[in-house]
Amino acid sequence: MSAVERDRLRRAGTGWLPDGSVATWSVADGLRGRRWRWTIATDHGLRHAGLVELDPVGRLGRLEFETGDGMLTLHPEADRAIAHGNVVRVGGVEPLALAWSDDDAIAIEDDPFGSAVLGWRGRGWVVGLDLGVRREDERSVPALDLDERGVPRLRDDREWPLEV
Repeated sequence: MSAVERDRLRRAGTGWLPDGSVATWSVADGLRGRRWRWTIATDHGLRHAGLVELDPVGRLGRLEFETGDGMLTLHPEADRAIAHGNVVRVGGVEPLALAWSDDDAIAIEDDPFGSAVLGWRGRGWVVGLDLGVRREDERSVPALDLDERGVPRLRDDREWPLEV
C-alpha cells in the first residue's frame, strides 16, 4: 500500500445533531475525490438521505438527496457555469438548471451535517426537505464545524474504519 493510499480517509460514524436527530455517515477518499453518504433520522424514522461527491480539490461533483417527497440530483457542468439535475417525484420529473459559480455552495435545510460536507459558507443554494431549491445570500442555514480531517463534529459520536 502506498503512502497516498494509507492517507486516504475511509471511515463511518454516527452521532447526534443539535436538534436531537441522528446522523449516520460514511466517507471514502479515492482518486476522483471524496464521497460522502449520510442519513438523518429522528424518533419518527428516516428523515432524509444524501450522497455527495467532491472532486480532488473539494469542489462539488455531484449531489443526490432523497426524502419522502422524492429524489434530487444535481451536478455542475464541466465549465462550472451551470449546475444541472432533476427532481423525481411520484407525479413526474422536474428538470433543474441553476446558475453556478465555484464561489457557490449548497446547504441542506435542517441538516447541518450535510451542509457541512457540502462546504456551506453562507452563500449559494439551499435544498429544502420538500426538494425545492432556493438562492440564499445570508448564513441562515447552520453547518457544523469540521475537524482536521474535514469530518463534521457530532455530539456523542462514534467512528469505525471502512474495510476495503
